[in-house]
Amino acid sequence: MMSVLRSAVLALTVLAGYSAVAQQFAMPDAPSQQQHKFFDRQNTIAFGALAGLIAADSITTQRLTNSGRAYEANPIWRPMVRQGWAGQAAASALGYASALGVSYTFHKTGHHKLERWTNWLMVSMEGANDARNIAMDARR
Repeated sequence: MMSVLRSAVLALTVLAGYSAVAQQFAMPDAPSQQQHKFFDRQNTIAFGALAGLIAADSITTQRLTNSGRAYEANPIWRPMVRQGWAGQAAASALGYASALGVSYTFHKTGHHKLERWTNWLMVSMEGANDARNIAMDARR
Protein backbone atom coordinates (compact mmCIF):
# COMPACT_ATOMS: atom_id res chain seq x y z
CA MET A 1 0.00 0.00 0.00
CA MET A 2 2.91 2.35 0.65
CA SER A 3 4.05 1.97 -2.96
CA VAL A 4 0.59 3.04 -4.16
CA LEU A 5 0.69 6.03 -1.84
CA ARG A 6 4.20 6.94 -3.00
CA SER A 7 3.09 6.64 -6.62
CA ALA A 8 0.09 8.88 -5.99
CA VAL A 9 2.22 11.51 -4.26
CA LEU A 10 4.76 11.36 -7.09
CA ALA A 11 2.02 11.74 -9.71
CA LEU A 12 0.51 14.72 -7.89
CA THR A 13 3.94 16.33 -7.54
CA VAL A 14 4.68 15.89 -11.23
CA LEU A 15 1.24 17.18 -12.20
CA ALA A 16 1.55 20.18 -9.90
CA GLY A 17 5.01 20.92 -11.25
CA TYR A 18 3.77 20.66 -14.81
CA SER A 19 0.91 22.99 -13.99
CA ALA A 20 3.26 25.58 -12.46
CA VAL A 21 5.64 25.41 -15.43
CA ALA A 22 2.84 25.51 -17.97
CA GLN A 23 1.45 28.68 -16.42
CA GLN A 24 4.76 30.52 -16.84
CA PHE A 25 4.54 30.43 -20.62
CA ALA A 26 1.66 32.10 -22.44
CA MET A 27 1.28 29.66 -25.30
CA PRO A 28 -2.02 29.32 -27.14
CA ASP A 29 -3.88 26.04 -26.81
CA ALA A 30 -3.61 23.59 -29.66
CA PRO A 31 -6.77 23.22 -31.77
CA SER A 32 -7.48 19.85 -30.10
CA GLN A 33 -7.45 21.55 -26.69
CA GLN A 34 -10.06 24.16 -27.44
CA GLN A 35 -12.51 25.21 -24.77
CA HIS A 36 -15.21 22.69 -23.91
CA LYS A 37 -17.98 22.51 -21.35
CA PHE A 38 -16.81 21.04 -18.06
CA PHE A 39 -19.61 18.48 -17.90
CA ASP A 40 -19.22 17.27 -21.46
CA ARG A 41 -19.66 13.64 -22.43
CA GLN A 42 -16.13 12.47 -21.57
CA ASN A 43 -16.06 14.13 -18.14
CA THR A 44 -19.57 12.89 -17.34
CA ILE A 45 -18.50 9.32 -18.13
CA ALA A 46 -15.30 9.68 -16.09
CA PHE A 47 -17.09 11.20 -13.08
CA GLY A 48 -19.85 8.59 -13.26
CA ALA A 49 -17.30 5.78 -13.38
CA LEU A 50 -15.42 7.35 -10.47
CA ALA A 51 -18.62 7.61 -8.42
CA GLY A 52 -19.38 3.93 -9.01
CA LEU A 53 -15.85 2.89 -8.13
CA ILE A 54 -15.88 5.00 -4.96
CA ALA A 55 -19.17 3.33 -3.96
CA ALA A 56 -17.59 -0.10 -4.52
CA ASP A 57 -14.57 0.99 -2.49
CA SER A 58 -16.83 2.10 0.36
CA ILE A 59 -18.63 -1.23 0.47
CA THR A 60 -15.49 -3.36 0.29
CA THR A 61 -13.60 -1.20 2.78
CA GLN A 62 -16.40 -1.45 5.33
CA ARG A 63 -16.65 -5.23 4.80
CA LEU A 64 -12.92 -5.65 5.35
CA THR A 65 -12.63 -3.29 8.33
CA ASN A 66 -15.76 -4.60 10.07
CA SER A 67 -14.53 -8.19 9.75
CA GLY A 68 -11.13 -7.26 11.17
CA ARG A 69 -9.26 -8.58 8.13
CA ALA A 70 -7.90 -5.18 7.16
CA TYR A 71 -7.73 -1.56 8.22
CA GLU A 72 -7.93 1.72 6.36
CA ALA A 73 -4.41 2.41 5.12
CA ASN A 74 -4.93 6.11 4.41
CA PRO A 75 -4.16 7.96 7.67
CA ILE A 76 -6.31 10.93 6.63
CA TRP A 77 -9.45 8.84 6.03
CA ARG A 78 -8.82 6.31 8.83
CA PRO A 79 -10.56 8.26 11.65
CA MET A 80 -13.65 8.72 9.46
CA VAL A 81 -13.76 5.11 8.25
CA ARG A 82 -13.58 3.86 11.86
CA GLN A 83 -16.90 5.66 12.48
CA GLY A 84 -18.77 3.14 10.32
CA TRP A 85 -20.93 3.84 7.32
CA ALA A 86 -21.51 7.51 8.14
CA GLY A 87 -17.78 8.17 8.34
CA GLN A 88 -17.18 6.12 5.23
CA ALA A 89 -19.77 8.19 3.36
CA ALA A 90 -18.09 11.41 4.53
CA ALA A 91 -14.65 10.20 3.45
CA SER A 92 -16.01 9.08 0.08
CA ALA A 93 -17.79 12.40 -0.48
CA LEU A 94 -14.62 14.33 0.38
CA GLY A 95 -12.55 12.18 -1.97
CA TYR A 96 -15.03 12.59 -4.81
CA ALA A 97 -15.31 16.34 -4.27
CA SER A 98 -11.54 16.74 -4.26
CA ALA A 99 -11.29 14.79 -7.53
CA LEU A 100 -13.86 17.08 -9.13
CA GLY A 101 -12.12 20.12 -7.69
CA VAL A 102 -8.74 19.19 -9.14
CA SER A 103 -10.31 18.52 -12.52
CA TYR A 104 -12.29 21.77 -12.45
CA THR A 105 -9.17 23.74 -11.51
CA PHE A 106 -7.32 22.36 -14.52
CA HIS A 107 -10.36 23.09 -16.68
CA LYS A 108 -10.65 26.70 -15.54
CA THR A 109 -6.93 27.36 -15.98
CA GLY A 110 -7.07 26.09 -19.57
CA HIS A 111 -5.17 22.84 -19.01
CA HIS A 112 -7.73 20.67 -20.76
CA LYS A 113 -5.40 17.85 -21.68
CA LEU A 114 -4.19 17.66 -18.09
CA GLU A 115 -7.82 17.77 -16.94
CA ARG A 116 -8.60 14.66 -19.03
CA TRP A 117 -5.49 12.82 -17.86
CA THR A 118 -6.20 13.43 -14.19
CA ASN A 119 -9.81 12.26 -14.59
CA TRP A 120 -8.77 8.92 -16.03
CA LEU A 121 -5.82 8.62 -13.64
CA MET A 122 -8.22 8.92 -10.70
CA VAL A 123 -10.58 6.37 -12.25
CA SER A 124 -7.75 3.90 -12.84
CA MET A 125 -6.30 4.33 -9.34
CA GLU A 126 -9.72 3.82 -7.76
CA GLY A 127 -10.29 0.78 -9.97
CA ALA A 128 -6.97 -0.72 -8.89
CA ASN A 129 -7.85 -0.09 -5.25
CA ASP A 130 -11.23 -1.77 -5.73
CA ALA A 131 -9.60 -4.78 -7.37
CA ARG A 132 -7.24 -5.08 -4.41
CA ASN A 133 -10.10 -4.84 -1.91
CA ILE A 134 -12.14 -7.44 -3.78
CA ALA A 135 -9.14 -9.78 -3.93
CA MET A 136 -8.58 -9.37 -0.18
CA ASP A 137 -12.28 -9.98 0.49
CA ALA A 138 -12.24 -13.13 -1.61
CA ARG A 139 -9.35 -14.62 0.41
CA ARG A 140 -11.44 -15.14 3.54
